[in-house]
Amino acid sequence: MSEPPIDPAVAAALRELGSPDGTGLCIDGVAASTLAATFGTPLYVFSAAVLRRRVAAVKAALGPRVELLWSVKANPSVPVTRCLREAGTGIEIASLGELQVALAAGHDAAAVRFAGPGKTDAELQVAIEQDLCLHVESADELAAIDRLATSAGRTARLALRVNFAAEVQGSRLRMGGRSSRFGIDQEQVPALLQQIAARPALRLVGAHVYGGTQCFDANACVRQAAALCAAVRGWEANGARLDELDLGGGFGVAAFHGDGSFDLAAAGRELSALMHEYDRPGRRWFVELGRFLAAPAGVYLTRVVRQKQSGGLTQVAVDGGLHQHAAAAGVGTIVRRPPLLVRAAAPWAAGTTAVTIGGPLCTPQDQFADRLPLGPLAAGELLAVLHAGAYGLTFSPHSFLSHATPVEVFVDDGEARLARHRGTPADALRGQVR
Repeated sequence: MSEPPIDPAVAAALRELGSPDGTGLCIDGVAASTLAATFGTPLYVFSAAVLRRRVAAVKAALGPRVELLWSVKANPSVPVTRCLREAGTGIEIASLGELQVALAAGHDAAAVRFAGPGKTDAELQVAIEQDLCLHVESADELAAIDRLATSAGRTARLALRVNFAAEVQGSRLRMGGRSSRFGIDQEQVPALLQQIAARPALRLVGAHVYGGTQCFDANACVRQAAALCAAVRGWEANGARLDELDLGGGFGVAAFHGDGSFDLAAAGRELSALMHEYDRPGRRWFVELGRFLAAPAGVYLTRVVRQKQSGGLTQVAVDGGLHQHAAAAGVGTIVRRPPLLVRAAAPWAAGTTAVTIGGPLCTPQDQFADRLPLGPLAAGELLAVLHAGAYGLTFSPHSFLSHATPVEVFVDDGEARLARHRGTPADALRGQVR
């Protein structure tokens, strides 16, 4: 009897990593087993080759008029961010910590775009001093920027983030539509445009829309972009000037068994047609992506620590878990499904025994898979979560239970180097006053 086929998303992820059928898992030509033996587990591994290929594929699909922005929140790793900059991306941040990552990776401050609905006055002041482009999310924030820029004797560069009433259908995590913390309601924009025009400390450069992420419907992404273009044309007819249009992004990428894929070619065709319709001299076009660029470049490696039989099921405990890769445990999802989880020694092979796999935390939420046909598994066996290059460690509650944080490794042209040191148990005391 032939083995059942593996999940298509798993197969696609393995191919992208350059890990052919019939071999153990490899990342950029380096065996996962070698990486685990060298650096220990749990660990994250990021592939430079995959990052470069993802950027090249997006640029080819969207065309030369689009400037691609890396959303550093997806993975605030300096080597990852530097690799993406060298591959041709700009950058979008949402905190001063992310600004530090951007600068360390070689970005110029004046090219950084700062989004987020709750920027403090302290953050705004730094952004104004360093001439970041601020994506404004409310009238209240606009007033604060004007006050701070006027006081500093500087001019603040602005793009208005617009919230349209229609939600982005097909997006798993919606960040707009009806009442939202994100962006300025469309009907409120004209009044703010008048305010900006009357205030010498403010310089309007463009508009921004971002209605949601993990959207697998290319048409839905384009409709949101089209709404922005049409709205901007109307505002410009009334005297505004918005040269820079950030069309958002949020392209979907498989994270769990059964996930589909995003039609990048279709998105490119439709966005190209849209830009042709609304283009003009002096216009700049942006698309911002995080997960779509970085997720396929990452692998999370963890070892089996214990296994037992309980209630007729095989329970497997691994040394990594929810605290280090919350997304793989389904945090933020409604229906929990197994992540793209494979045995590192035989990633293309289906198992014969159903196993339930969880981490070391004292909570039932710390579970990667329930009755997944991946076993049998023995203590010491190396497992890998694929598409782990985005929303990994920094998205996770890694202080919970005070385990040491995992090491991060960057692989480029067959060479593995340290990207983030492993934590130590003593880190549990860091910052505490005794």
